[in-house]
Parts: sequence; C-alpha cells; structure tokens
Amino acid sequence: MGITTAVVVATFGAICVAGVLVALWAAVRRPLDARVIEALELVDGRLAAIDEQIWAAGQPQREPGDSLGDAIGSTLELEAVLQRALAATEALPAVDGSRLSVRRTDGTVTTAVRGSVAAGTTAGLDGPPDGGTYVSGIASWDVEGWNALRTGLVVPLGPDCSGTLAVYSRLEKAFDSDAVHLLEAIARRLEPALQNAFRYLEVQELAATDALTGLGSALAFAEALPREISAARRHGRPLCLLQIDLDDFGRLNKPPHSLEVGNTALIEFGARVRATIRGSDTAFRNSGGADEFFLILPETTREEAKLLYRRLEFELATPPLAGVDPTVTMSSGLAELRAGDDKEETLRRRAGLAQGIAKTHGKNQLVADDDGRMPSE
Repeated sequence: MGITTAVVVATFGAICVAGVLVALWAAVRRPLDARVIEALELVDGRLAAIDEQIWAAGQPQREPGDSLGDAIGSTLELEAVLQRALAATEALPAVDGSRLSVRRTDGTVTTAVRGSVAAGTTAGLDGPPDGGTYVSGIASWDVEGWNALRTGLVVPLGPDCSGTLAVYSRLEKAFDSDAVHLLEAIARRLEPALQNAFRYLEVQELAATDALTGLGSALAFAEALPREISAARRHGRPLCLLQIDLDDFGRLNKPPHSLEVGNTALIEFGARVRATIRGSDTAFRNSGGADEFFLILPETTREEAKLLYRRLEFELATPPLAGVDPTVTMSSGLAELRAGDDKEETLRRRAGLAQGIAKTHGKNQLVADDDGRMPSE
C-alpha cells in the first residue's frame, strides 16, 4: 500500500476508533447482545490490520489518543471541538464527568462540561495553587453520597491555547498512570485542533467587524436583524431600528481636511456610539456607505429610542468629531417593529424612508415612522 493510500486508510480508521472506544466504555455500563459484540470485534480486527499496513508503509507508531484526536480535529467550530474532546475523555475507565477550559489570547475564557459536572460551575482542577508548571495532577475529595465525584485528574494545555482538561470519577483512586498517559495524549491532539478553531473564529470575527470603526460589519447586520426580529416576536417585546447618515461627511475628505481627518472622525463616532448604547444594543457600519450606520435596539419602544438618540446627538456634539468645525450632524430614520413586518426588509425599508425624509427636509434631524410625512403603506 502506498503512503497516500495509507494515510486515507488511517483517517478512516481514526474515525472508527473514536466510535469503538466510546462503545467499549458503554459496554462496561450496560450489557451488549452478541451481534454488537461481533461487530465490535470485526471493526477491531480491521483496525489492527490497518495499523499493520500503515507501519509497513513507513508511518510512525500512533500513540494513545491519536485516533480520538483525528475526530476532534475534523471540525473548525470551537464548541464542536470542545464537545468532541470531552467525549474522547470517556475512553478513560470510570470517567463520570469532564471539564475543559480554554483561554484565547484576548483573555476570553470558554468552558465546556460533560457528564456529572454541572454547567456554570467554576470549581475544578486548575493546577498548583502557586501557578507553577505541571504535567498532570490528581486530586481526591472526601464527600458524602454514592453519586458524588471523588477523584479528579487534570492535565494542562499548551501555552498557545492556555487551559486545562480535567476528568472526574465517583470512584476512589480511579486514575492510574495509564489514565494520565491517555489524557495527556488527548490533550496533545486537542491543542492543534483548538488552534485551528481559534483561527477560524478570528476570521469570523473579522468578517463581522468593521475594521475602521470597530462596529459590526454590514454582513453582521444582515445576520443580526432577522435574529433580533425573531426574538422580539417570540417574546412579544418591542424592537427599534435606527438608520443614521452623517451629514455632508464627504467634506471631511477634501481640503482643507483630508481622508485621514475623515477616517479619524469615523473612528471617534464609532467609539461614541459604543459609549452611548446599552449592552443589549448593537451598532453596525454599512459597507455600502462609509458614513451610514444602523443601530438595532431590542426591547426598546419608539419613544425610548428617541431618548437614546438625543443622548447620541449630545455625545456627537461635545466635543466635535476630530476637532472639525462646524460640528458633524446626523440625518436619521427610526422604525419600530410592527405586527405586519413579516420580513426584516419591511422594517429596514421604513427606517430608510424616514432617514431619506430627514435628509431631504433640512438634515440634522430624526424622523420616525409615525411621522406624518411618511408615505402610507
């Protein structure tokens, strides 16, 4: 068998091993009929033959956890990677729960749990209390109740994907050196999968963020609006959409100003928007118009949105953007979700019509969709 063919076969074998190991562990907990046992034995025999073929082709010996690592790394979604890694830990005997915690370079910590480990808990094994370097650690607890977790085993993840992988058991002295070796092997195979998932997540975040202002991108807006409308409908709560256009913004890119002055003004505007809106609100820059923005305001009535807009006007004027004189003003349209808005396009169209009226009737104003100047629908 050639090298390329061996690699293909190895990949297939890796996927099979993941299922076999989980199935074997399940066999410890519940009886299996003869057909299932025969199927497992058949797959195990095939895998043994594959290993011999790979070895004959000059491939290195696979360590414990390699096949599970192949399954873990077959996805780029971070949550899927975490869940597959936790599922892989069930290859260890007597595991009743597991916990995986990873920290990204921006400080964001993501934690996933499985089995008897309660979601949202912060307690766990995080290494020596002095923060020292370690290879693995085993802890035990004197607890009451047959269903309580009594033993834990933890291994660290590499420095580039800082975190810990821990397993827990109801049995005393559940983990021996073989268990440590297998969990370390799973952690080693998990690290590159995490790195790939982090890179993929970064690409997604870049696509969802406007590079200049730090606000959401037009792509993110297109995804967020239908989602927020659906949530408002589901919970019977109000929702408003603000469409903002900065008046005569093109003058900032021309003498006596410059493109740099215009960009600085946009950056400052984005910062002031973020400082003004609530945590539940989201702001986006329209890629089709350098000085056009959208604000999605969940759980906000039309009157409440008007009050928020007044605060944003104040933030925009004091001090002026990038020291520009006269002060940059806004022409904006406001639309509140109605019962007849079956699609996001309906809400967005009303906000756009209101913004157009503001622009053509003197600028520097907010027009809402209850304004008498709005066309009848």
